[in-house]
Amino acid sequence: MAVDIGKAKKVLNQAFLDNVTDIAEDEAGALIVRSEQKLRELRNEMENDEDLSGAMQVVKDLKGAYTSVMKYEEAKIQHLLEKIDEIQDGSVNPDASV
Repeated sequence: MAVDIGKAKKVLNQAFLDNVTDIAEDEAGALIVRSEQKLRELRNEMENDEDLSGAMQVVKDLKGAYTSVMKYEEAKIQHLLEKIDEIQDGSVNPDASV
């Protein structure tokens, strides 16, 4: 895993940075294990959070409506651009002008 120490320092508080300045390797390893365990617990909590799941479903539903309409409008544009190309080529409606 690539470490971007600049980003890490922006997230971490100064107290933590001060506490680990002269940390031993085994102590750092133990802190990593605890942090990984905490991450696993938080991910599980997040997956099982009914309020969050409900909110995400609301977002998905609302976004779906917008996405559907946007796709329809994009399809209209694409179809009309193709019609314009056909008109300009003279293959359809040769008397029409752009």
